[in-house]
Amino acid sequence: MDVFEALYTTRAMRRVSEEKIPEEIIQQMVDAAIRAPSGSNRQGWKFIVVTDETVKNQLGDAYRDAWSYYIKEFYGNNADMGASQVVDTEKQDQVVRISNSATWLAENYHKVPALFVVLSRNDPTGSSIYPAIWNLMLAGRAHNVGTCLTTVLGMFNSEKAFKILNIPADKGWQINAIITAGYPLGKWDVAKRTPVNEVTYLNSWGNETNWNLDEPLWSY
Repeated sequence: MDVFEALYTTRAMRRVSEEKIPEEIIQQMVDAAIRAPSGSNRQGWKFIVVTDETVKNQLGDAYRDAWSYYIKEFYGNNADMGASQVVDTEKQDQVVRISNSATWLAENYHKVPALFVVLSRNDPTGSSIYPAIWNLMLAGRAHNVGTCLTTVLGMFNSEKAFKILNIPADKGWQINAIITAGYPLGKWDVAKRTPVNEVTYLNSWGNETNWNLDEPLWSY
């Protein structure tokens, strides 16, 4: 696969089938992850790959508890994640689509074929662990495996997750993310984004570019 195809089309794929991912693909996803840049080459990371149905069921329950807390605390129990507060119709529709897919993932978390629990320590800024996560997701894309970076379980129910996964609580590890992985039910495409020239300044804040890039520089 062309590297730019992977870069431009790797996006959150929450809706996935229950088809199992071959072990050799899972192996390569983690192997790609550990090739990412690591500050001082400390490699302060661990990966727990979860495919066991019992463990996934337990994590699914814990995730749904964390998700419910997140929706309650940040959106006042409004499952549309604030879409009703968005004035722009197009953006409102986008928020609705995202909230629907996020809700689907929460309800089906235990059915996702593979969960990659990504942990780090001595990485307060995440500057080493997040390149590793992105490598993992890009490797998945190369094999047509869709991924989604989720954080609510680590943020709002980490104690339960630590217990389920037998993670030592006194060694400084933290769950940065759990990457869901499976074969997408949707299609691959270039993610829609605000154009580059609207989010980029040249040399100093407020000094706009004249790039005029209204369309992505790579597409199918």
